[in-house]
Amino acid sequence: MKRIIVLGAVVLLVIVLWSGAWFWAAGQATAYVKTLETADGVTTPRVACRSLGIGGFPFGFDLTCTGATIALADTSVTVSGLKAAALVYRPTFVLLFAQSPVTIADAFTGSQRRLDFADAEASARLDGWRIGRVSLVVNAPVWNDVVLEDRLIARADRLEAHLIDVPAKHDAKAGLAALAEYAQIDGLVAPGLEIVSGKTIFEGEITNLPDDVRTYGDPDLLMRWQTAGGKFMLTGFKGDDIDSHFDVAGTLGLDTQGRVEGQLKLNSKGVVERLGPLIPEQFRGLILGGQAADGSYSQTVNIAAGVVFSGLVPAAVIPPLY
Repeated sequence: MKRIIVLGAVVLLVIVLWSGAWFWAAGQATAYVKTLETADGVTTPRVACRSLGIGGFPFGFDLTCTGATIALADTSVTVSGLKAAALVYRPTFVLLFAQSPVTIADAFTGSQRRLDFADAEASARLDGWRIGRVSLVVNAPVWNDVVLEDRLIARADRLEAHLIDVPAKHDAKAGLAALAEYAQIDGLVAPGLEIVSGKTIFEGEITNLPDDVRTYGDPDLLMRWQTAGGKFMLTGFKGDDIDSHFDVAGTLGLDTQGRVEGQLKLNSKGVVERLGPLIPEQFRGLILGGQAADGSYSQTVNIAAGVVFSGLVPAAVIPPLY
């Protein structure tokens, strides 16, 4: 009998301690979100919730923010609802859900846009302090200009984007990692560009990134990436619809002075005709290259010391990134 009483007391003590720890952590999380309401909105985004709640007891944390407003400089974003969820025993994996619509307003330009969608979900997983995977999936997104009335900019059946760790390229001794990138848009419709039933795929890889996400806010991050020989390899940025397509591939990096360098190869068909007045006629050859007999265009763009060359002709200058 005494053993049962002792066991019961131990179990009760564990429950009390666990509950106390959960409510303390929940209080800390709530307090942190509250501090975001007092941010200056210039150097740090100011985030406010019409109502804020936290649940998930006893094994998880579900933070819910309805009527979320995010302000940074002249831009303000409002989201009908946000929810972040994590498990106590797996804190390095977080799920984020958003509720439609999302509106974006720029006080300087006066522009106002609205994003509607069926559902939107993002997730982030860390392996230690290294990014394991970051993903975003949005179903049935619709992007409208709403300054005067709803004007469709673009809509799609589905949008997804992923950042994925490449374990084979992780150098634990040097503290360097590589991230593969993948994004896809299906069923794209963009009236302004005359795109109907389009599909876009983006594939790339960033090498020699610091493997500790806690350093990603450091001001010398780009310099450290360049020193480590980091590169951005664009495996393929491709798009097509009924009667047009484009394909861009290449490798970019930075020189010791933070200037972009590398090469991109562009191939397209039907794109020049779609862009129309967006690219002045005298610049079309510089940007997209010459036209072949089959109507396609091809161009190789070289970038050295931040100067963009179309063939041998300087076409633009990219300022140093640090």
